Amino acid sequence: MAIATSSIPQSGPLECCYSTGPSQGNNFNHRVQCDACPCCRDTCNNANSCTSCQKKLNATAMPKNSSSAQNTYTMCQLKRHNHAESAWILVGDTIYDATPYIRSHPGGTETILRKSGGAADCTEDMRFHSGRARKEWKKFKVGTLVACPRQSSS
Repeated sequence: MAIATSSIPQSGPLECCYSTGPSQGNNFNHRVQCDACPCCRDTCNNANSCTSCQKKLNATAMPKNSSSAQNTYTMCQLKRHNHAESAWILVGDTIYDATPYIRSHPGGTETILRKSGGAADCTEDMRFHSGRARKEWKKFKVGTLVACPRQSSS
C-alpha cells in the first residue's frame, strides 16, 4: 500500500489545539506541540483536534471497500503503543496486539511492556512460547511493519 506523502506536511511547526478548560468548552486556545512524524501516517495523541494530523488522516484514509486485508504501520506509529492500554509487540516485521494478555501473562505485566511499542524484536521471545500459544497469537495480528519515508531517505 503506497502512502500518499504529497499532502502530508513535510516541515514547519506542527501544533495541536485542544481544550484544557472546563467541560463547557471555554478554553480552546491552549496549544501543544504536535509530536507526530511529518513524513508518515503517524498521528499525535490529540489527533481528533490536531489540524495537521487530521489532514494526514484524510489524505491517507483507505476506502472502506478496499481489498487490502493487511494493515501496515511505521515504527513511528508502533512506538505509540507502549503502555498498558495499548501494547503492540514486534515479531520480525509482524505486529501483534498484546494488550489482552498484559494482566494475565505468567511473566508479568512488565515482561510485555518492556518490549512493547517496538522497543525490541520479540522473535526470540515468541520461540520460547508453546506452539499453541504461537497459534493463538495469530488472532491478534495487527499488521506489518514498513519503513517510514523519513527513515528510508536517511
